[in-house]
Amino acid sequence: MATNLNVTELDFDQIKKNLKNYLKTQTEFSSHDFEGSGLSSLLDVLAYNTHYNAMAAHFALNEAFLDSAQIRGNIVTRAKLLGYIPRSVLAPRAQVTITVDVTNEQGNKPASLTLPRGAKLTTQVDGRNYRYIVLNEQSAVLGETVANKYIFPNVVIAEGTRKKLLYRVDNDIENQKYQISDDDADTSTLRVLIQANESSTSYDNYTKFESLINVNSSSRVYYLQENSNEYFEVYFGDGVTGKKPLNNNIVTLDYLFTNGPDSNGANLFTMVDNIGGYSSIAITTLTKSDGGTVKETNESIRFNAPLTFTSQNRAVTSDDYRAIIQKEFTNINSISTWGGEDNDPPDYGSIYISIKPLVNETLTATEKTEIMNTILKGKSVVSITPVIVDPNFTYLDLDVAFKYNPNLTDRSPVELTAVVRDTVSDYNFNELNKFDGVFRHSQLLKAIDNADPSIQNSNVRPYMFMTITPNKAASNKDNNFNLQFTSPFFSSGSSTNFIISSTMWKYAGEEVYFGDIPITGSTNRQVMVYKVVNGENVTVINNAGTIDVQKGTISLNNFVPDNDSVDTIRITVVPNSLDLAPKRDQLIAIDPLRVQITPSIDTISVAGSSGTIDYSTTARLR
Repeated sequence: MATNLNVTELDFDQIKKNLKNYLKTQTEFSSHDFEGSGLSSLLDVLAYNTHYNAMAAHFALNEAFLDSAQIRGNIVTRAKLLGYIPRSVLAPRAQVTITVDVTNEQGNKPASLTLPRGAKLTTQVDGRNYRYIVLNEQSAVLGETVANKYIFPNVVIAEGTRKKLLYRVDNDIENQKYQISDDDADTSTLRVLIQANESSTSYDNYTKFESLINVNSSSRVYYLQENSNEYFEVYFGDGVTGKKPLNNNIVTLDYLFTNGPDSNGANLFTMVDNIGGYSSIAITTLTKSDGGTVKETNESIRFNAPLTFTSQNRAVTSDDYRAIIQKEFTNINSISTWGGEDNDPPDYGSIYISIKPLVNETLTATEKTEIMNTILKGKSVVSITPVIVDPNFTYLDLDVAFKYNPNLTDRSPVELTAVVRDTVSDYNFNELNKFDGVFRHSQLLKAIDNADPSIQNSNVRPYMFMTITPNKAASNKDNNFNLQFTSPFFSSGSSTNFIISSTMWKYAGEEVYFGDIPITGSTNRQVMVYKVVNGENVTVINNAGTIDVQKGTISLNNFVPDNDSVDTIRITVVPNSLDLAPKRDQLIAIDPLRVQITPSIDTISVAGSSGTIDYSTTARLR
């Protein structure tokens, strides 16, 4: 009977068993030997077909949702429904000044010179040559700044090869699309031009569609999307939301295809092309190349698409600002945004943005201007003012000690030390250097304990430090530094013990250090400068700033180092907690040069109870 057929099973063997049980209920097959007959092969086919269809339906249903889709074309399609277009490969960009010297040139020299888009430069990174080109046409006037020189300041160059594709508009093709035929094309360099026909010398420049605001039937906008073949393609409006090109118009796609992040960090460029026939050209690098990255990954699309949909291209909350910047700006390793009400001190009516770039520690002035004047323009609420602040790094100095059983490993102490050092480095790379990167003491200990079977236990003492570069000019009396650490400071309760320590620097011809003394009636402490005479600390400057122990801040002032003093001074403090959590613009990073590792044999593991005599433990502080 049909009611005996179980349709909920997906396993092949169970499907076949259900089919046999069903047939056994029929009088025609009640005495049939299903295992030894040809009917068994037919049941295999039926079970396979059922299993195949069930799995196909299961996979098809998964592909209908952004969270579960595995095929990139389906992920991109789901994201498009949320108004999100994945990011293409991005070319590294650098900023240079190009100077054309015509001092030794004969004949008449033009009053101005044009640096064309596409002018080529070259550089070398790790022994490999890369080509850069000028992104935007620029003009310079002869002798405007320096006699007999054309100077092109703040020229933006990008790594890649320029390419042009020409298509003919055929309105007999419904929803005609124009594909960019390189999967490593940087769509941020794309220019879309339309001319009436092949012989026309005038072009209409189309801009990328961003919002329906002020878009009508005459708006020259183009639409960009990634197709199922993982290529980007351009299409145009229908005559209602965007101007529709006429039949036989010529569409030109002008763009760069690039090697992505491979040439990040390039800082020495040489001109390949001449400019206006002149070849005496000097290149001065203003900012080294950075921002190059690969095409957006599937997981990144899954994460960013819903955030962008939530913001609806409007910057109201701090999360909206994060989503919009992540969508439009590429040179981001980590980003943090917070409202002015959460700032310290509160600044109502502001949104704070802090970005750690992919290569450098801070954004360039040009990148900040791009975010403020291009990406956020027209999206911010009138009553809210966005403010970009640089990341504030707290660096960690680690004392690492571990005990090991030599009977469980063939590695020497030096090799074990190298393994532990790599473990600390991996932890720093994977868990820190980002705005939500919490230094979790127990996790690092666990990673070290698991680094080698012979390691019995470990101990890590973290110290926080920052580095300052004071002005050494004798006329400058306003050396002011405000250091904000990620944790309150450890205080032993003894007023005679320094909370901070510093590296040596020179003042009035003597070697001095920063220390601190208590302030009567306050939990804060006063920074002082001292020298060491016969093992005793002698105060040189009584008041060089203050320490807020609870807030984890140090203010330094009223000091000017000697001209022959060191350029930088390192300030080190002990955190009040072994776990350190960044806030707002703060990041935590382990300095690999300041990781001290001490291995020792675990005498108890080797010798049992007799090993307790020589067993030693690590002190809490240095």
